[in-house]
Amino acid sequence: MRILIINPNSSTKVTNDIKHVISSDTVDFEFYTAPSSAPLEIDNDDTAKISESVVLPDLLSGHYLDRFDGFLVGCFSNHPLIQSLKQYTSKPIMGIMQACLTYHLVNNHNSIIITSFKSWEPLLDTAIKEFYRTKELPANIRPTKSFDINVSNLNSPEVFGEIVDKTREIIGDDINCVLLGCAGMAGLDEKLSEKFPGVVFVDSVKIGVEVLVSLVKFDKVVRSQPV
Repeated sequence: MRILIINPNSSTKVTNDIKHVISSDTVDFEFYTAPSSAPLEIDNDDTAKISESVVLPDLLSGHYLDRFDGFLVGCFSNHPLIQSLKQYTSKPIMGIMQACLTYHLVNNHNSIIITSFKSWEPLLDTAIKEFYRTKELPANIRPTKSFDINVSNLNSPEVFGEIVDKTREIIGDDINCVLLGCAGMAGLDEKLSEKFPGVVFVDSVKIGVEVLVSLVKFDKVVRSQPV
């Protein structure tokens, strides 16, 4: 099984952070970083659209869709690449936000998404409602909050103390599950779990990989059945 993990921004640091938390003896992972003409950071719908306009033709011209069994889009959003890729392949495609919200759906947690920039807060709240097809946020999901820290700095030791302080302020006493709403937070789940025992921290890339691998396995079963 071959899985392509797509970093749709042009930051190699974010890709390397993702690489450090993904490993498998049975799955072959390849990591893609968007070309330099893509945004270095995706912080709103406009930069997401620019990202798609660069990444989609690059993936198609590089014949990536022929070479892999499944695709993980590593931007915590309703990234347009998720839908546009589906126009060119029937293979499983998963976004990391969608994987996190699926995890929340099947677990009885009081959850909150913590994202990078404040600009994402209303956009992700809208995306949650669109995902669940509701007019209001589900009762057990609190409105999105942000660290308000640049994506490239989220894994820097220099800001970890600030992240801990902001996490403590955000979760209060009623949150027992934090959905880490950025691929640049890869690996923070383990560090924050040590600081906040009893709170589940969900790494969006890790859960994205787990959900996607399961979909690819099932897709192979379905495709092997006689028509």
